[in-house]
Amino acid sequence: MVDAPASKRGFTLIELLVTMAVAAILLTIAIPNYQTFVMNSRMASQTNDLVTALSLARSEAVKRAANVTVCASSDGATCTGGWAAGWIVRDAAGTPIQVQQALGGASTLTGGANVASTITFTASGRTTIPTTATPASTTLTLCPPSPAVVQGRAIQMERTGRTRFAPVACT
Repeated sequence: MVDAPASKRGFTLIELLVTMAVAAILLTIAIPNYQTFVMNSRMASQTNDLVTALSLARSEAVKRAANVTVCASSDGATCTGGWAAGWIVRDAAGTPIQVQQALGGASTLTGGANVASTITFTASGRTTIPTTATPASTTLTLCPPSPAVVQGRAIQMERTGRTRFAPVACT
């Protein structure tokens, strides 16, 4: 009597190649979407960091009953450099309350017409935008390194101290 050979287990070369082809097609579709997701997440995080700093400055100004300033800072100690290099929140005496390092990912952050490098909140929580300024608000524009892929964000502060943000087209 002859015993039947035991069944072999495993994958054939054809099955392996088909699986790899399907995986390659799925990765080709997924990777560009993942890069967009990462850029959107980075923009949201950077926007939230700035809005949080502005909200902190406003609340500290009211709490301390004194002016509190948010200014662009490249060294984390003095108000020098551009907004993309980082910023500091400091009290009227110049003592830092919060320090933010430079933006990552090659994003750019620029000030609008009514703000060069400093935003000051008064003891009442209002900004020091001149009453004759047009518009009656100031805007910081955060743009991604690839504006064709992801929209930028406009962070707007009104005279009343209200901060909000909205999508903006970057060039």
